[in-house]
Amino acid sequence: MKKKTAKLKMLLPIGLMALMGVGTESNTRALAQIPRSTSSTFDVTFTDCLESIGVTLLPTASVRSLVPQSFILAGDGQPLTPVVVRTARCQHISTDGHGQRLGDIVQIGAVVVPPDFTGDINNYTIWYYTSDLRLALRLLEDHVDAQYVPTMDYDFDDDDNMLHVRVPLPGFPRLVVSGSVVPSSQPAGSFIANWWREVNGRKVKMSTIVPSINIGNANLTLTTNPNGALGQLIGGSATGFPILQQFNSFATATMNVSSN
Repeated sequence: MKKKTAKLKMLLPIGLMALMGVGTESNTRALAQIPRSTSSTFDVTFTDCLESIGVTLLPTASVRSLVPQSFILAGDGQPLTPVVVRTARCQHISTDGHGQRLGDIVQIGAVVVPPDFTGDINNYTIWYYTSDLRLALRLLEDHVDAQYVPTMDYDFDDDDNMLHVRVPLPGFPRLVVSGSVVPSSQPAGSFIANWWREVNGRKVKMSTIVPSINIGNANLTLTTNPNGALGQLIGGSATGFPILQQFNSFATATMNVSSN
């Protein structure tokens, strides 16, 4: 059986352990200790990537409490609003032209009205995890509360088309995305996804341009601790994705991160 497994293990200097904060404080202390500029921009290149996308509906009031008022939720004024769960594994991640390492990313965010009228989809970032240390550090410098989780698992079995993505400790909240997928080799055009974050009135935009993407299907479930922050948001230990489910692949993409 051919199995592609991502279990990235690193030995970290003690000074980097703050990035692996556990509990509700997440990376708050690390964020406070990293110097910030008033504005910055950098690029991240992703190569040979697999990606799952799931969109569900959650109570607008609960999501609203996690998203600044300056962002308009897609479901504002309605009882439910869409939330996106994205997982990705890329054979190479290069940040600011440095590093060419295999890495994993999991993002959870609320769909919002485009703040600058760009992109095919715009999401406000609620949680962001990555196994790539350089990417995590660079995002932390720009006010994105990125969690460095070197123990993430990203397993895709291409014999039976099963996907299992696990975010363990030090990731918080912990979660698993798993289920069956149907890959596609047919290109479906280009795509631009904007993910946002705001801290103390400062907006950060993570805009990813995918020149050509292959869009497949999926049947996925998110599971988590029902008593944790994510479990409280989804109202239990698990949720499916009734609005949209995809399993995608793309050869290359570039993310531009800008803040002001």
